[in-house]
Amino acid sequence: MKKIKLTTTALLKPFEYHSIMKETLLSMIDKSYNDNLNVKDDYYGDEIYRLDWSKNLDYNREWIKYIKPRLEEHFTICANDLNYKECEVRGMWYQQYLTNNVHGWHTHGENYTGVYYLELPKDAPKTELIDQYNIHKKITINAKEGDIVIFPSFIIHRAPKITNNIRKTIISFNLQFNLINESIFSIIDNL
Repeated sequence: MKKIKLTTTALLKPFEYHSIMKETLLSMIDKSYNDNLNVKDDYYGDEIYRLDWSKNLDYNREWIKYIKPRLEEHFTICANDLNYKECEVRGMWYQQYLTNNVHGWHTHGENYTGVYYLELPKDAPKTELIDQYNIHKKITINAKEGDIVIFPSFIIHRAPKITNNIRKTIISFNLQFNLINESIFSIIDNL
């Protein structure tokens, strides 16, 4: 078998509404439904303080109704940047991490996934990705609080262990980018 190197794109873009929505959103999440995750077996070693992943397709949650329209604006811009016309949200949930919490290596469904760093203290670890062509290479995107990172959902990634006394809150999502932007057809047809 021969490995063929293809390039792919991840996007890092600040969320325009972060500063005006952060405190309200955190307050809504603090009052919302939550589970915790503690799975230790031969494959998983996950521990997450609070999350609502089990309701990721329920768009009637109050915090979702508050932020989803603004995130959809953001995702539409991202779709255009990736040469697509539209973007469908196909799952959205929050995760809060405390000391020793970790989300091990995993992938997602749909064609893109991502992370909105709602609460990211200075010493909090950021999502790590594995280079599919060279699995000995980890990639950490230099994101900051308020940034949204979007990457292909087949990319193996994780949230490294929190090693200090902080709380990190992210909103994660699965996205389906649809309909190729016709403006690129004349370019790619002439390659």
